[in-house]
Amino acid sequence: MNVIRPLRTFIASHQPLRVISRSIRNVFFPQKRVLNRMITVEVSTLCNARCIFCNYRFGYRKKSIMNLDSFRSIAESSIRLGYEDLSLTSMSGELFTHENAVQIIKAAKAAGFNGIFCFTNGILIHKHNIEELLTSGITHIFISFPGFSEKLYEQIFKVSTFSDFKKSIQMLLKTHKSLDSKVKISFLPRTYLTLREIKDSEFYRSCISHYISDLVDMDEPLYFYDTWGGDIDSSQLVEGMTVDLNPLKSIHPFKKTYPCNMMLRFGILVNGDVRLCNCRYDSTIGTTKDSLYIGNIADHNNLESFMLANKVKIEKMRHEYINGNMPALCKKCPMYTPVDFNSYFNYIKSENINR
Repeated sequence: MNVIRPLRTFIASHQPLRVISRSIRNVFFPQKRVLNRMITVEVSTLCNARCIFCNYRFGYRKKSIMNLDSFRSIAESSIRLGYEDLSLTSMSGELFTHENAVQIIKAAKAAGFNGIFCFTNGILIHKHNIEELLTSGITHIFISFPGFSEKLYEQIFKVSTFSDFKKSIQMLLKTHKSLDSKVKISFLPRTYLTLREIKDSEFYRSCISHYISDLVDMDEPLYFYDTWGGDIDSSQLVEGMTVDLNPLKSIHPFKKTYPCNMMLRFGILVNGDVRLCNCRYDSTIGTTKDSLYIGNIADHNNLESFMLANKVKIEKMRHEYINGNMPALCKKCPMYTPVDFNSYFNYIKSENINR
């Protein structure tokens, strides 16, 4: 009998314990470190999966891609603004649905980014030149997957593309080894299985286990899943998966103790919208009307002029957060990560828009 899964079920059913532990962390243990200068640029709002734990399947946003020239301009402006790292992870899309995904990564590297990473479901990686991908400048690929079987794919990702996923993973790992690549590859299980069950699967043992190293790793399965602001509840998931009761909303004052480090991050959407944080949007009113929306770069020559024109607005949004007037999206978000004030203000001072 598997004793791990009942233990996980017990933990999931006692989420108030997590509320208490998170709240203690928020008061006494904020991050105290140098925050990296990272920006997020979304290049596709298309996805080839319909995961039960993601709100992409509800079709809230227009499906489109960013052209290479627009991305190159944003990347170059970001470097001039002092950004060093780039996330190519969409709020609701898949990087490799973009036919020029590898060229986009190359353009980011040419612009001057040190770290370039993305989260992907991995299904379409084999459609791209994998050797070119691994030498493009990408530094970390996070692969989200539900398990190594066709049944699990259809149950959790709601697509019949397991054969494509297997092909992509086999080609990626084989090429990674043959090139002696230094790109980090992390597998992120999104499933009700335990890590032991994943590692006992035939595909893992025959096709993945011998590649595991400091550069290729397998994370622990995710215990709790985001509600995406209330769009998803446990009834939409499968047994063994549960939504994360917001451990901050229920003890709201503890969430105001320190600023969230995501309020230091900017995200540029595929249509040119610029937002603070960029890990959430309010699906009930759209990305251009919610409380983290700043504006659109279309009316500006480049990202630098946009940031300068919106400097006061950005300062106001951050100032209100620190003074307890938290954006509506933040009140519902379980991703709050407190950062101590010294680190927070030092980061702001380092921003080129504040010089």
